[in-house]
Amino acid sequence: MILTISDSEEGILNKIKSVLACESTLEVMEITNSEKLTFQGLEIDQLQRSVIKDGKVVELTRHEYDLLFYLALSPNRVFTKEQIYQHIYEDVESEVDNRVYGLVKNLRKKIEENPEEPHYIETIRGVGYRFRA
Repeated sequence: MILTISDSEEGILNKIKSVLACESTLEVMEITNSEKLTFQGLEIDQLQRSVIKDGKVVELTRHEYDLLFYLALSPNRVFTKEQIYQHIYEDVESEVDNRVYGLVKNLRKKIEENPEEPHYIETIRGVGYRFRA
């Protein structure tokens, strides 16, 4: 799609609509009005970008927080590794599986009681991950 200065607002909107109509993998993520996502033992504050686990603040990297927030916005929805990678990272990478796996592993160490038997972030073998509420 190419937008030019001479395009009218209506022309721009029509171009965007035509691109979106062709996009079969379009994902719409709706941000809730609530400032916090609360689950058993875990609280995610959208405005402060903070996480509290059993009353204690958990220090997360930017990517770890983005991953947790992305999954927690849609509990029980399965996300592919590619969807997660595209949402979190801005670069093009051939090692999608390794980067997402490493990120999930580090996040689990910080928020799970037992990272080997995770309660919050479940692996869906051959597909990706999901957040269990």
